Amino acid sequence: GVVAHRLADFQTKVLGHTHPPRVRLEHAALDAAAEAHDDLVAVAGLADLVQARHTTADRLLEALDTRSRLARRPLLTAVLSDVAAGSCSLLEHDFLNLVERAHGLPRSQRQVRASARGPVFRDVVYEAFGLIVELDGRLFHDNARTRDRDLDRDLDAAVTGLLTVRLGWGQAHLRPCETADRIGLLLQQRGWRGSLQSCGACSPGQR
Repeated sequence: GVVAHRLADFQTKVLGHTHPPRVRLEHAALDAAAEAHDDLVAVAGLADLVQARHTTADRLLEALDTRSRLARRPLLTAVLSDVAAGSCSLLEHDFLNLVERAHGLPRSQRQVRASARGPVFRDVVYEAFGLIVELDGRLFHDNARTRDRDLDRDLDAAVTGLLTVRLGWGQAHLRPCETADRIGLLLQQRGWRGSLQSCGACSPGQR
């Protein structure tokens, strides 16, 4: 029942002083992410380790720098770099390009300053249609205080007549066509007279 694998750069990837010797956590996590059946599972696996404080995004990036042939390397590098910098810019980039532009949605405003409870910034605002899209990278930095603050922001927006929807990695990166379809419906319900365009990858059942 034992399967042997050859391991390049053995000394840096293995903790030889442990009993039994084992692969370092960061490298084992990257291997699991590379072999995951989809991108969301790959990202979530790394997220769980960071959130539980078993490792950090910086340590994972250091390990990733030594793995030039790892599957999903560009995606994992971009996600971990954003997390290490404290931003969700990759998620914002995916929404802009894969959801909004690719499907002909109206142009939104981004990082709009609001001040209902001190200065805050809305990720995506369709001001003419009263719709806010918050891009939630909660996979990596979820905690009760952050969630409570976000819910207060949504409630403040609702008081001023704005609808807030929250999207994550699954909606923006894995299912952009389905997400664009639903955002388009919300915008049409709120006065948008345009129509959704096919990005070329949309299924026949989508508008």
